[in-house]
Amino acid sequence: MFISIDNKRIHYELINEQWISDGKTLLVFLHEGLGSIPQWKGFPEQLSNRLQLPALVYERQGYGESDFWDNGEIKSRFLHHEALLMLPLLIQKLNFDNPIIIFGHSDGGTIALIHASEPLANVKAVIVEAPHVFLEEHSLNGIRKARAILNNNKLVRVLDRYHQARAGDLIDKWTAHWLAANDTDWEASSSLKKIIIPLLLIQGDDDDFGTFAQIDMVAQLAESTIIEVAQIKDCGHVPHLQKQEEILKLAQDFINKI
Repeated sequence: MFISIDNKRIHYELINEQWISDGKTLLVFLHEGLGSIPQWKGFPEQLSNRLQLPALVYERQGYGESDFWDNGEIKSRFLHHEALLMLPLLIQKLNFDNPIIIFGHSDGGTIALIHASEPLANVKAVIVEAPHVFLEEHSLNGIRKARAILNNNKLVRVLDRYHQARAGDLIDKWTAHWLAANDTDWEASSSLKKIIIPLLLIQGDDDDFGTFAQIDMVAQLAESTIIEVAQIKDCGHVPHLQKQEEILKLAQDFINKI
C-alpha cells in the first residue's frame, strides 16, 4: 500500500490489520540504513503473531518502493526530520489512535529515540537495536566496509531487488553522507535527555557499526523510569535475525511488563 506524506509516496504494509479496530497496541517497525520491508525477513509478523498485536512496517523516503530523495541527495539531519516530521505525519494520516510501541533497528533505532524525545501522545514505549546516538570511529569503519559493497556487482544486484534497481545509488548516497557528515547529523544526546517513556535497548557485542557505548549513553541520559539494557553475545548488527528467538522473547517480555 502507498500513502502520500509531505508530497512523497511512501510504501507501507499492515500486519494483522484486523486487530487495529479492536484498539490493540500497534507495533511500528523502523528499518535500518539500507533496509526495506522484505529485509525484515518476516520478523515483524512473528512478533505481531506472538503478541497478538497489529503491526505497521514502512519504507522511508529513499528506500524500497518509496520515492527516492529529492535530487538523489540526503539532507542534513535527515534522521531528525524522519523522527519529528515524517513519522508523526504518517501515523496521523493513517488515522491510528491506538497505543503505539516503536521497534527501530540501526538508523531506525536512532529515529525511534529521537521521536521518543517528543513523542505523539499514543507512543507508549520504544525498543531499539543497534542505534547510533553519537559519532564514533568504530561506526565509520563499518560504514567504509558497507561502501565497499559498491565494488561487488553481485551483491548490489541482490539489493536491487529490494530498492527498485537503485541500490547502488542508495549505498553511494547513504555511505557518502555518513562519511562526510559532521557530528550534528548524528548527535542525539540533547534528545535523549527528554525521553521519559519506557525503553528496551539492544546491542550485539560484535556489531561492525556500533559499540555498547551507544546504548550506555542512552541509558545514562534518558529520564525514563523503565530502561532495560540487553547486551547480546556472539551477535552482529542484526540481532532480530542473528538471535531471533532471543530478541522475540526480550521484546515480548518487555511489552508484557509495560
